[in-house]
Amino acid sequence: MFTKCKTKCQADKNLWIRNNVFYFMVEIPRKNGKRRYFCKSLHTTNYYEAQERAKIMVKSLNSNNIEAKTYIHLAQTVINKLKFDEFDEKVDVGGQTIIQHQKSLSQQNDPETVQELVNIASKLSAITQSTLDDDDIKKITEIVNIAVAAQLQNMVKSGNFKPKTAPGSNYTIEYIVDSMLKKANNTKDVATKRYNRINNLLNGVGLKLTDNYSKFYTAEIIQKMCDNIKALNVKGSVKRTYTREIKNIIMHAHNLDPDTYKTNLINVIPEFKKTSKDEIDPHWPYSDDELKQIFNPANDYFKKNPDVFWTTLIGLFVGARCNAAITLQYADIINVDGIDCIKFQDTHPIKQLKNAATHRTVPIPLQLLNLGFVDYVKRQQAKSNAQPTDFIFPKCQTSSGQYNNKFTTRGFIKYINDIGITKNNPHKLDFHSLRKNANLCLESKAVPETFINDIIGWEGRSTRQQSYSNHDLQKIKVQADKLCYDFLQPEFDQWKIIMVNK
Repeated sequence: MFTKCKTKCQADKNLWIRNNVFYFMVEIPRKNGKRRYFCKSLHTTNYYEAQERAKIMVKSLNSNNIEAKTYIHLAQTVINKLKFDEFDEKVDVGGQTIIQHQKSLSQQNDPETVQELVNIASKLSAITQSTLDDDDIKKITEIVNIAVAAQLQNMVKSGNFKPKTAPGSNYTIEYIVDSMLKKANNTKDVATKRYNRINNLLNGVGLKLTDNYSKFYTAEIIQKMCDNIKALNVKGSVKRTYTREIKNIIMHAHNLDPDTYKTNLINVIPEFKKTSKDEIDPHWPYSDDELKQIFNPANDYFKKNPDVFWTTLIGLFVGARCNAAITLQYADIINVDGIDCIKFQDTHPIKQLKNAATHRTVPIPLQLLNLGFVDYVKRQQAKSNAQPTDFIFPKCQTSSGQYNNKFTTRGFIKYINDIGITKNNPHKLDFHSLRKNANLCLESKAVPETFINDIIGWEGRSTRQQSYSNHDLQKIKVQADKLCYDFLQPEFDQWKIIMVNK
């Protein structure tokens, strides 16, 4: 059941919630006198992210209607250039013969003018009509019918006339894929990943994006693609992602032209099982020796990249996930009753905190404080004259405003690869492993599990832990200070001196 988002912000008038997931819903022009609504999942439980995606949806709907009206106007201009033959026709109506004035396309129309209309009709047929009013839908239908008739006439008249882009049955795979990704409302990064994934599937069966869709939609090609996916040495969930792309292409082609493009071959595509938790490689913590190697001052990487140095420590000392660690804003470093804390909160669309327990205020452990983390933050804010809403580590965001996960993939992960840690350790090691280290450190200091939940950001295993084990900040501070890596203190003493000048 949908419930209205109850914030008073004007921007939220189209936000609805179902099972904690946000949906975009807006009333669109009536059809046959009936009220209609456009409803689409925003695929997020994050309010701020939903708000940003809703703004994009509003622009998309508006641009969709404007685009339709623009092409309708262009088509009418081209139709006015066409020649029509007029004639009177006798029609039997209720036993009486009446004369009706008719007109049909002339055989003398210029092929270039017809081609121009065909191209416009193709673009009109690709526009989502669910948000258009009845009058515009009627006009689009008339334009497409005239374009098809004119094209057929020219093909009969001249065998060598071949339109560049015909409505209906002459779409290329690339046209369908581009149209599908455009309608999906993906971010640029996600759209690029999907495009590359589809391109890989096509290359595997000897097809190109520029090929006609009819070459793609055959039982032989679909079966071959599925066999290639089945042979991939990847988890079941990844295989499901690939087959989902094939289904999406088939369904989108059907939506573009239901009469020409059927969906029968979806039945050929096998269902791969989801990857079970037992099959997923667990994250392993770093050994003491590996941590000493990571924080060895002889390595230059942290000296050149102090932002990666501090985000690594945030993961190590408070168990923050990568997204939470690198997207901290200056306003997230706070002092409550004399206690310096990190407040993990959703205050920007690129912040993707996993669940309610992840939203927390954590006292900064004493060893991290002594390293000069708060002083570094204050120094950076003053140096750059930054606002409270600015990011402490600006590389977390691309120039276009998207979340930048290369911060770790080309930063921290590359660093531990370069110093040989991942090569010499067969287990799964990455940024998330630091979270395991934080948990093990707290356990080794006999910190109660409910306090570990508060510091690391876990929901807890039971209802008692989740709902009845609340601790005040002063008590959490006592336990957080136990999160101390004594064996790293010699390295930290040197880093404290190095980072004063950063």
